[in-house]
Amino acid sequence: MIVPSLNQNGNDHLAKPLLEIAEVTIRFRSSTGMFRRGPDIQAVSQASLTIATGETLALVGESGSGKTTLVRSILDLVPVTEGVISFYGARTDQMTQKERREMRQRVQFIFQDPFGSLNPRLTVRDLIAEPLVVHRLGTSAERVARVDQVMRQVGLPVESASRYPHQFSGGQRQRIAIARALASSPELIIADEPLSALDVSIQSQILNLLTELKTQLGVSYLLVSHDLNAVHHLADRVAVMYLGRIVEVASKDLLFTQPSHPYTVALLQSMPKLGAGKRVPGQALRGEIPSPLAPPSGCTFHPRCPRASARCQTDVPVLRHDALGRQLACHHPLEA
Repeated sequence: MIVPSLNQNGNDHLAKPLLEIAEVTIRFRSSTGMFRRGPDIQAVSQASLTIATGETLALVGESGSGKTTLVRSILDLVPVTEGVISFYGARTDQMTQKERREMRQRVQFIFQDPFGSLNPRLTVRDLIAEPLVVHRLGTSAERVARVDQVMRQVGLPVESASRYPHQFSGGQRQRIAIARALASSPELIIADEPLSALDVSIQSQILNLLTELKTQLGVSYLLVSHDLNAVHHLADRVAVMYLGRIVEVASKDLLFTQPSHPYTVALLQSMPKLGAGKRVPGQALRGEIPSPLAPPSGCTFHPRCPRASARCQTDVPVLRHDALGRQLACHHPLEA
């Protein structure tokens, strides 16, 4: 078998979340000049999320809300300042080097730019086989067979394996990136804006491909996206992030039909719609997202919120479960 199984006792690990992010805070140092340290930038503040086996969780929010920073911390591409990230109940900060390598085999990344993420000096076969080589999986013959298999799964002709990335279209390059992510048989794929660099006609093809792969392979996704239509198509649950904080987490159906946080409502109102549908007055987002160098006090959304009160300016809302089972951080949520 080309991909070894996780070091777990039976199926006990299946009862635990595949991935759990608990109260994670991420800070960066800033500088005001040469050798002068400025205030810390708090890119993520006490974020908590879980992903179950076979589930797709979408993380949405404006640019600058901390989505990419949070998902990159899962693979230690960004260091965590506070909090815990666990994979099947095992804390990543307490893993041995061998356990960490195995986790990285089981968690793969699809990046936003399909051209920039592919080494132009390598053939498609070498690119897709790279995770197998890095993790020392299989013999040479098994790697060749695995590359051929995943190329067929993503709709690429096997005979094109000797070509280079520049010889493919943007959509085909994203299929190569997806094939590379699939090569080591991961249980979780983190897709960071996988559609934004593609033409609209190609976006639907890649979205359908990701949906088919989820059905066929049972893989879980953590999808970071600005495209709420894509989120509605692919996600099981949606987490909304604003200026480093998770403000609402709900099932896809509940969030799109009964959004509760004013920021969620504003995001949904900004979705492009065909036809003469009317928008709810007063729900459009005002202004721009504040700088993390100087975040507003209390609820960070209050300067742009149509429902803000004096309490919102001083008290930070805590993420809690409501009567419908969603998680919400708001002093004045919209009632269902």
